[in-house]
Amino acid sequence: MGERVFASRCSQCHPGGAAGLGPAINDKPLPGFLIAFQVRHGLGAMPRFPRSQLSDRQLDAVVAYLKNLKDRPLTLARSK
Repeated sequence: MGERVFASRCSQCHPGGAAGLGPAINDKPLPGFLIAFQVRHGLGAMPRFPRSQLSDRQLDAVVAYLKNLKDRPLTLARSK
């Protein structure tokens, strides 16, 4: 589910977790709670995603997906 939510909500700015309109997020050593906080509250150009747009379950799945993505080589994250 995390990959599907990421593809529909995040990949426009962070294609495959790599840099695009937004910075790369597949190489950040952030703890999950900080990723979730940034998604919920936004920061800089990043919009906020309230519960009405992204459920807690979906957010947890995206955080787990990003943690998994971080452990992959960058070249795999960019490929489609």
